[in-house]
Amino acid sequence: MTLNQESQKSCRRWTRVWWPLILFPAFLFFTSGADAALRIGSTLPPVTLSGIDGAPARIPESLKGKVVILHFWQIGCSSCKLEMPAMDTLYKQYRRKGLEVLAVNVGQKKEAVKAFAAELSVTYPLLIDPDEKNARLYGVTDVPRTYLIDRSGVVRYRILGSATPETLKKLILSLI
Repeated sequence: MTLNQESQKSCRRWTRVWWPLILFPAFLFFTSGADAALRIGSTLPPVTLSGIDGAPARIPESLKGKVVILHFWQIGCSSCKLEMPAMDTLYKQYRRKGLEVLAVNVGQKKEAVKAFAAELSVTYPLLIDPDEKNARLYGVTDVPRTYLIDRSGVVRYRILGSATPETLKKLILSLI
């Protein structure tokens, strides 16, 4: 065996043994960070988002003392389109008891969101996150994603995917 063949064999052995040991921690670092942002029992990191009307919404400062449905959505999401009117019904029913609903559109233009909002005619605030920066901060990797936050600002429930109106109502009533 020549020196070059010996070197190549040693390199292949190193690659088989060490690359997995290097890549696995990197994989864990990059994949767990997004999902770890908002967990049950955590508090919301501070962000400021714009409403479709241009008004700023400061989260969590503007939500103190309220039970909150924080819903991340997109226009092309069919289950989002079904959930949002159901959330509006809950909002109208429990707003006086301290329920706040904030629906954050992820990655779409303000004009498109406004047109969609006119179609839906929901009464709660619709916010936009066109560059998805805040969605990433909150660990949102897909939509719909819904967080339910108690009056002290602690995340109590996290819903990945859609939720039935009955489930949302049950969870809200457990917090009001």
